[in-house]
Amino acid sequence: MARTLLQSNPRAPRLRRHQRQAQASAGQKLRWHVEAVGVRLVLALLRGRRHGRVKRAIHRAMGLALPLLGPRLTSACVNLERVYGTGLTACQRQRLARQSLESFFLSCLESIIEPVDGSQIHASGEGLEDLLHRPAGQGVIIGSLHLGCWDLGLRWLSERLSDLAVIYRPAHNPEADRLLNAARSANSNCRWISQFDRRAMLTCLRRGGALVVMTDLYGGRQPLSVDMLGVETHFAPGPVSLSQRTGAPLFPVAHVRERDGSFRLICGAPLPSQPGPEGLQRQAQALCTWQEPWIQAYAEQYYWINRRWRPGDGSGGRLRQLCPPVGP
Repeated sequence: MARTLLQSNPRAPRLRRHQRQAQASAGQKLRWHVEAVGVRLVLALLRGRRHGRVKRAIHRAMGLALPLLGPRLTSACVNLERVYGTGLTACQRQRLARQSLESFFLSCLESIIEPVDGSQIHASGEGLEDLLHRPAGQGVIIGSLHLGCWDLGLRWLSERLSDLAVIYRPAHNPEADRLLNAARSANSNCRWISQFDRRAMLTCLRRGGALVVMTDLYGGRQPLSVDMLGVETHFAPGPVSLSQRTGAPLFPVAHVRERDGSFRLICGAPLPSQPGPEGLQRQAQALCTWQEPWIQAYAEQYYWINRRWRPGDGSGGRLRQLCPPVGP
C-alpha cells in the first residue's frame, strides 16, 4: 500500500529527514528542489484524473516505453519461469510481465488520482469482522501484499479504522517525500511510519493501533525460509517478529481489481503470534499459504517485477509443481 515496506535489519542506520537536510550540500539541496518541482508538476497533472482514463493512458505509455522497461520485464519473466517452469510459454510469461507492470503503475497512482466511488469497493473474508471490531487496546498487524489495488484497500480500511498507521519506504529526497505523503493522505486517513523507525512501530502496536505492513518482501539478512508459490523463498521476518514481540495478531489481506470495474478487499482469519523461532516460521508459512490462492487467481496483478528470488539465497529450489495461474 503506497509502496509500503518493512525490513527488520537495514544494513546501516538511516538519517532522519531533518538530519539529511542539515548535512546535505548546496548542490544536493538544489537537486532536491528541482526534483520536488517535478513532483509537484506530476501531482498537479494527475490529481482528479479518472481511474479508467489513467488505466488506458498507462497501457498506451507502456507501448512507447518498452525499450526502457526491458530490465524490469526481464526480471518478471525470470520470476514467472522460476515459479511455473514450462507451465507457461515464453509468450504467456511476457504478457503476464507486461500486465504486472501496468498494474503496478496503476496501483502507485490510485492514491493520487480521482478516488473511485466507495460503492465499487467490496470487502469480505472470515477475518473482516474481527479486524473491524477488535477489543479496545488490541494492536493488530495488517499483512498486505503487492497485489492489485493496495492503495484502494488502504483507503477502505482507513475510513473504518481510526488508528491506522502504514509502514512505508521514505523517498531519499525529503522535499519529495513530504509532497508524496501529503498526496497519499488526501485519499486516506492514516499515519505514515518510516520502515526504519522500529520504535514507532512498536509504540503503535502497544497502544492498540493497527499497523499496515507489506509482507511479500525480499528477506535480506536473517530471513526465514518458506514455501512461497512452490519455491523455497527468503521471507523478511519483520512482520512476524513484530507480531511475536507485541502479541499482536497478523491479519492477511489481499486487494484486487475485478473485470467488471469493481474492487475487492479480502481479509483472512487472524494468525496469532507464536513463541520461539519455530513460531516465527509457522506464522510466516501460514501467511504465504493464505496468499498463494489470491496470487494464482489474479497473477496479472501481482508484483512480478520485484526481485523476489535472488542468486545466492540458498538452494532456492522448486519444492512442488504449481499449476499455471488462472487466465495466463
